[in-house]
Amino acid sequence: MPEIAVYGLGEMGADITRCLVGRGLSVRAFDPVRTLEIPVASFRQCASVGEAARSTRLHLVVVRQVSDLESLLFDPDGLGASAPEGSLVVLHTTVSPQTAVALDERLRQAFGHRLIDAALSRRSGPVSEGSLSLFVGGSDGDVAAVSPTLDAYADNVVHAGPTGAGMTVKLCNNWLLYSNRHTALQALSVGRALGVDIDVLRHALASSTGSSWALAHYSEIDEAILAGRGAPPVMRDRTESELQMAKAMSQIVGEVPTTLHEAFALLGEMTERQR
Repeated sequence: MPEIAVYGLGEMGADITRCLVGRGLSVRAFDPVRTLEIPVASFRQCASVGEAARSTRLHLVVVRQVSDLESLLFDPDGLGASAPEGSLVVLHTTVSPQTAVALDERLRQAFGHRLIDAALSRRSGPVSEGSLSLFVGGSDGDVAAVSPTLDAYADNVVHAGPTGAGMTVKLCNNWLLYSNRHTALQALSVGRALGVDIDVLRHALASSTGSSWALAHYSEIDEAILAGRGAPPVMRDRTESELQMAKAMSQIVGEVPTTLHEAFALLGEMTERQR
């Protein structure tokens, strides 16, 4: 496998990098603010995007903010201009399907690169050990070319269709996730108010027909939401961004479904209540 460049060393990017390095692959990484310590010769953190991009044709983009993609990909010293012509850019950052298609077209026209959207979704195990779903959009040839690398850090890789299809699957998945989470929080709140111990209630529901990923992975953050303390702003912002993308996606084919409208109420629950 070729050397791999990773852009973005937040939680997901760092865990993907650890997984790749742990499986013997050579990785160059860039992040303007975060440092990742992996004391092996096959890993190097670079001082610039250009330094990371110049030595490889395979690039994994895991930046958190959609707003960071423009400069990363299209600045004069960015990935597009610095990478060898004909590079493959694997986009993990969640964007709308239309944005993925537009970025692919711009990279092709300006630099001769191709973009593959590979949306991320957690599974039951640690990402650093390769427990990860990837919903992938791209041509058969491009996806086949990157599959050996994707298989090195994800144990569920789904080729969903052409560029943009991966993000479509991701937004449908998160639409269900947020709908399930909203419903689960409402059911838990009512059950507890009627006197059932929250742990008993949660375990009972998670082991029966009402179960969902949201129930099975109930966390301290969910407890804080139920108690009126809200969720971390970064989580609320990500939830709002992805719900808005799902809404825009659904509007392409007709009216926004009622379940998606209702999922937006989760944002209110994730906001700290006035006392």
